[in-house]
Amino acid sequence: MTEKRVAIVTGGTRGMGQAISIELAKRGNIVCAAYRSNEESAKETLKKIQELVPESGIYKVDVSQEQEIKRFVSEIGTKFGRIDILVNNAGIFDFRFMDEMDGEYLDRVLNTNFKSQFFMLQNAAEYMKKNHYGRVANASSISGRFADCGLVAYAASKAGVDMMTKIGAAELGPYNISVNAYAPGIIHTDMTDAMIQERGDEQVRDLCLNRFGTGEDVAALVGFLTSPEGGYVTGEIIGIDGGMFKVQNTYLAYEHARKNG
Repeated sequence: MTEKRVAIVTGGTRGMGQAISIELAKRGNIVCAAYRSNEESAKETLKKIQELVPESGIYKVDVSQEQEIKRFVSEIGTKFGRIDILVNNAGIFDFRFMDEMDGEYLDRVLNTNFKSQFFMLQNAAEYMKKNHYGRVANASSISGRFADCGLVAYAASKAGVDMMTKIGAAELGPYNISVNAYAPGIIHTDMTDAMIQERGDEQVRDLCLNRFGTGEDVAALVGFLTSPEGGYVTGEIIGIDGGMFKVQNTYLAYEHARKNG
């Protein structure tokens, strides 16, 4: 019987993260889903992933703190003797114009969105190197490539993730560790619901597929990237955005299709 692989998913109990945790458990991985505060969602996730793989569990971790990350990764590594998969999904999303920002705010965004991913990768990679196997998927964003007013801190953190992903792919390649990033556009979760309610009718016009994404859409991509079959893909930042901003005035194609039945 093939030994089960051990997967860490940060921010793994809500929205996209919960969908990713469930997808990885469906693929037979032992899922260690990290969360910070939402106990209700964590317990719901625990039930779902343990139904699929009983050894799976949830872990309360503040990934913005380096020492917390070291403690958590060491706990998982010691418990299972291996770490095979890392999904750096935890992050925060917040609009704030530059004249409204201070150092504390900037540190909070960068610590959570970039530094947490760096330290998670740095620590988990040590276990992957020992087994000469690893799959890493980092959460980037469409904002890492397309500038957006009010998102200088968020966009900078995700641009940093993109560069870390490419360099990490090179530095860890000799150990058979692939490092990629998934870059969502607008994914409909509880975190984005208010924004979609406010201006979704306008935003959806920029999408080739004319719909917002779901957590399951993201999870399907992450599931492949972290699978044995995805091992020859590395150093890539893969958009999962429904074709957002790929073409101007995409809504015209839908108007044309409606006219032609």
